[in-house]
Amino acid sequence: MLVGDLVTPGVITDTVAAVSPDVLIHCAGMVNVDACEQDPALAYACNTDITRRLAHAVGPRCLVVYITTDGIFKGDRPFAIEEQLPCPRTVYGRSKLHGEWEVELATRNHLIVRTNFYGWSSGRKQTAAEWLYHALAAGQSITLFDDFFFSPIYVVDFVERLALLIESEHRGIFHLCGKDRVSKGQFGALMAEAANLSLKNVRSGSIDDAHLVAPRPKDMSLSGERFRRITGVDAPGCLAGLLRFVADRGRSLGARFDGGQDHRHRETGVLKVGGE
Repeated sequence: MLVGDLVTPGVITDTVAAVSPDVLIHCAGMVNVDACEQDPALAYACNTDITRRLAHAVGPRCLVVYITTDGIFKGDRPFAIEEQLPCPRTVYGRSKLHGEWEVELATRNHLIVRTNFYGWSSGRKQTAAEWLYHALAAGQSITLFDDFFFSPIYVVDFVERLALLIESEHRGIFHLCGKDRVSKGQFGALMAEAANLSLKNVRSGSIDDAHLVAPRPKDMSLSGERFRRITGVDAPGCLAGLLRFVADRGRSLGARFDGGQDHRHRETGVLKVGGE
């Protein structure tokens, strides 16, 4: 494993030269939406500039896989498709959209994958889904929005489907997401159902009352129909993903994947760039 700070001069070129990857999976970035709003220069440095440098550092035979966000859309209609015109409302969304453009300009050999995944952390920091699970398990008083919608996918389901795209001949933009459009409140209720936890201390609320720094789009749901049509593989429903998420609690990362040895074997020639 090679470890380095992507903003440090020379790290990207030295790493690419050392690995000479056939596939570059770029999932690093500044993802705190409010922090991006407060420091646009840093957001663009992390989400756009690094993406450009990575895409140009690899050769034309290397497949560049850029993991991006459902936050590039205005969020005023459900189930956005790949062809829908982007209109990001946040600095985060704009910086990630600019990253998409940089990949498209750098190489035709690319996969731009828009998503909203959740899962257990590697231990470096707590994920939003972990926070919600522990809050429900502890019976904490929390508010979940009933007017903010998304189409979440469990990260293990995401990775398994991403592997299908990488191994296929298909290139371009794909939405890789869950089948269901749910509110944050519905997501919490389904997590409680999957884990047999109580909702007695969960209140419904509006994102309008949250006083967040960045203006959030209210409907970030994506349509995964193109992926299903091309691969023949359906997206998991929200409850199915959460049941898998709960079952994987405490399991090692390798144990969460079926045929873990096969997955590791196929990673030869793959350079993964990310924070988790």
